[in-house]
Amino acid sequence: MRKYIYGTDLVAVMAAVAIIFFRPSEVTPPLPSTILAITFRFPEGYEFTEGAPFLLTWQGENPGGVLSVPVADKNFNPLVSPYRLVFRPAPGSAAVILNARLYYCRKSSRMCFQDDFRTRVSLAPEALPVIPVDWEIQPKKTGN
Repeated sequence: MRKYIYGTDLVAVMAAVAIIFFRPSEVTPPLPSTILAITFRFPEGYEFTEGAPFLLTWQGENPGGVLSVPVADKNFNPLVSPYRLVFRPAPGSAAVILNARLYYCRKSSRMCFQDDFRTRVSLAPEALPVIPVDWEIQPKKTGN
């Protein structure tokens, strides 16, 4: 009776070893990342407020115009030009929507402002490794 138990145990162990070591890998390759090289451009007479808590989020846009959940970039600093945003869009994404909260000052009056800005960057099907983006920032009109 013991030889049947030992034989069954041996077959079970060999089957487990074969399953563990000879099965194909189930790991999918990581999605390729895209880099946006963002250069912020203000009209003459404006500049960023140094030391302010800037915020940048991005959302993927599918071909139907549906947006993904916003993803915040924790290391965002618009004072670095061009700012390199590394992100992974979903496969087949048509564009990325950038949302930025920027703090800036008007040099002549020394008045400072905080505004939210939004822009859309198309993602070409022939994915470039680095996509240059010139983001023209238009401050809200203020009295002189």
